[in-house]
Amino acid sequence: MKAFTLVELLVTVTIIGLLAGLGIPAINQALQAGKKAKEIGALKSLIVAYNTYTADNNGQLLKSYDLNGSAIDINGNPIGGEDSHEAHRWPWRLAPYFNYGFYNTTHVNDIESYIKSQGGLSQTYLVSVIPSFGLSLNCGGNDYEGSKVKTTIATHANQVAKPSQFIAFVSSRSMAVGKRYEGFYYVEQPKSSTKYDHKSNPKSTGYISARYSSQAIVAFLGGNVSVIPYNDLVTNKIYFNVDGQ
Repeated sequence: MKAFTLVELLVTVTIIGLLAGLGIPAINQALQAGKKAKEIGALKSLIVAYNTYTADNNGQLLKSYDLNGSAIDINGNPIGGEDSHEAHRWPWRLAPYFNYGFYNTTHVNDIESYIKSQGGLSQTYLVSVIPSFGLSLNCGGNDYEGSKVKTTIATHANQVAKPSQFIAFVSSRSMAVGKRYEGFYYVEQPKSSTKYDHKSNPKSTGYISARYSSQAIVAFLGGNVSVIPYNDLVTNKIYFNVDGQ
């Protein structure tokens, strides 16, 4: 049997390296597409849950942070005490409307993996503060951060002129103690001068995460879900205005 020459081995290794180089980007693109599809599906379920809550409460929109809010954990126990941030944030208060299926609705992909690595749904604080999607400060209001909002806040569904164009949830991100997370419980309209940089401080982009080629996953109060470029979220004021203008 004839042995390979050194030149033949080098050529073979080179070809394998080239094929691998071509394949890795394609694999990464496929993985990203899968993650995006999972988020879109989760957000569709989430906006259904949100609108079901709204219907059950006579049109009242759920706040992203409610000082009077109370919540039950996955074991049926009340969460925290009177000053519990976990119970005041929206994820646990909305949980009964998606049957506590956090991993299919509110915490997906990287955030799902992180929550599981930290002990799972028993970590009520983490579950409350870093869902994959943030609820807009303009939608329902926020007792903790409401003073930041410069435009009108809709507290009732009948205040929104064009629900199909009024943002409820957006893919979000945050940072704490030097660590970045692909999730945060609220978002706000970015300043018009802000350009998107995924390495920037999340606060500078209103905690919005345009993690898919500078595009964010968005759910509107009307129930529709879209993938929208970050620049459109900055320039198109209609998305955050209750009067639809």
